[in-house]
Amino acid sequence: MTRDDWLELTVLERKKYNYLTEVQDLTRQLAECLDRNDQVSARMLVAMRQDPIRQLAEVDSSEKARLNALTEEDRSRAEALRRGEQSPGEDGERIFLEQAGKTRRLLEQVVELDRRTSVRMAGEQSFYHK
Repeated sequence: MTRDDWLELTVLERKKYNYLTEVQDLTRQLAECLDRNDQVSARMLVAMRQDPIRQLAEVDSSEKARLNALTEEDRSRAEALRRGEQSPGEDGERIFLEQAGKTRRLLEQVVELDRRTSVRMAGEQSFYHK
């Protein structure tokens, strides 16, 4: 893969990170609304989260399409780096690995925060209980 290919994948990972940051912030605000028992603001924040989640899904689809356009070897390498399973070789790989790691860690935090908030809001009806 060329340095430009790694840069393009890194930019997509950064976009995912930015949308995840927005989702995390809105989810924290939602949790605060639940603490205050502010149902109106909570409903508004749930609706506001839909847009960055949709945009995140679009970026993820773009990244998957970009990966599918690569050779099998390059795609495997990029996916292994994204999961943190391999060490980077060249500079472009290192930058991609760092951004993918940040994105992966943030995603784990967002999922945990979302799980707690969802269980708190919906109890046994939560997505996480199904």
